[in-house]
Amino acid sequence: MKKKIDIIGYGAGGHAGIIIEIMNSQSSYEIIGLVDKNNSKKNFLKIPIIGTDKDLKRLLKKTNKIFLGIADINNTKKNFVIFKKLKKLGFKILPVIDKSSIISKSVIYGEGLKAFPGSIINANCKIGKNVLLNTGCIVEHDCKISDNVQIGPGAYIGGSVIIKENTFIGLGSKINNNIQIGKNCIIGSGSVVIKNIPDNQKYAGNPAKKIR
Repeated sequence: MKKKIDIIGYGAGGHAGIIIEIMNSQSSYEIIGLVDKNNSKKNFLKIPIIGTDKDLKRLLKKTNKIFLGIADINNTKKNFVIFKKLKKLGFKILPVIDKSSIISKSVIYGEGLKAFPGSIINANCKIGKNVLLNTGCIVEHDCKISDNVQIGPGAYIGGSVIIKENTFIGLGSKINNNIQIGKNCIIGSGSVVIKNIPDNQKYAGNPAKKIR
């Protein structure tokens, strides 16, 4: 039997729980522990908490493989700060791809992709680093999804859509074909986006309108 690869998880909350279930369903990896800011916890989902941020250099000696089990919605930039910190320390951030997700062979994706159950990425898409494709979302053909984008459960991204870095697409949202959404945006749950959205905006509704 092929020896499993030791990995560490960063985070010990609901998002990490989904990743743990995905990893446990695959035979390649052995989660040896979790890093969490709450050092009062002893374990999470039967996996020991083995340190906080200050222990990362020490833990790197055990394995350089890690998954990023956090996904802050209100401050997506924070997620990428942690991603880059782990990279700088020397960790390799693993992709987390559920067996039920469908990713076209023509898709190019960056380090740390998370594709949760039922997610679909169709042909000729380019996906950046630390992108989250949440449960049941669909990314149609020829889309360009930049670094650190989060796409919520059940969201539909039409063909040839461009979504720039650090943007969050709320659950159940629909983005029409050929739309461009700028960086650092938040699209509220259930929104229907029918026109381009510039950087640093928050939109919601059907059709989506600026809300601040």
